[in-house]
Amino acid sequence: MFDQVVGKLMLELSRLAYLEEAAARSGIEALALRDLTLFDEVGTQAMACVDDDRAILAFRGTDPDPRDWITDGRFTPIRGELGGRVHSGFHAALNAVWPTMGGLAAAAGDRTVWVTGHSLGAALATLAAARIVEDGGEVAGVYIYGGPRTGLGDFRDAYNDKLKDVTFRVVNHIDLVTRVPLLIQGYRHVGRMVYFDQGGEMHVDASPWHVARDDLRYRLTHWGRIEAIGTAPHMIGPYRRLFA
Repeated sequence: MFDQVVGKLMLELSRLAYLEEAAARSGIEALALRDLTLFDEVGTQAMACVDDDRAILAFRGTDPDPRDWITDGRFTPIRGELGGRVHSGFHAALNAVWPTMGGLAAAAGDRTVWVTGHSLGAALATLAAARIVEDGGEVAGVYIYGGPRTGLGDFRDAYNDKLKDVTFRVVNHIDLVTRVPLLIQGYRHVGRMVYFDQGGEMHVDASPWHVARDDLRYRLTHWGRIEAIGTAPHMIGPYRRLFA
């Protein structure tokens, strides 16, 4: 079941993944976490930390670095995690850090493994969870925020067979990034959706009809305004306010 306390923690770690080392280290210490490890390879950034019970991998989202935008834009699917077809840019981005990060996840010992990220980081977290399971490991929870679709239907099916019940995909109503790549391109979301409507009310496993109705009401109310595009709800600040 979706845990709002855990959701708030994972979102905060997703935010800290955007920060420089000193600020990130201060942030995890404030959360009673320790052993910060940073990863930065070819435009892919992530961090890992632990407490007594958990090992957590947090992936950074898109920033102004043009290499990140190139990664986001490579929509061509390739055969990837769990034998499914996944976004080639996301797959390559995870490959950049996995030789060291994957070893850390495998060495978690008695700790449970958790994975999180915002935006591009959500896509990388999804693939990382799939890769851990593919390598014979276990994942206790995947909390992702404002994530794009990561793979085609075959990846969605393979992923959900292993990880659906522990994967919570948080969506801030009309967040534009959660709508790409397009359904017409064959891409599908994984896990369970935790939908926050325009009023900030949470709906776990919201129906497509509920989401479409809320979306239509918002767009009609904001017709002709920049708010109707859906870029502002994607920022990590609005996501944090949902858990305040």
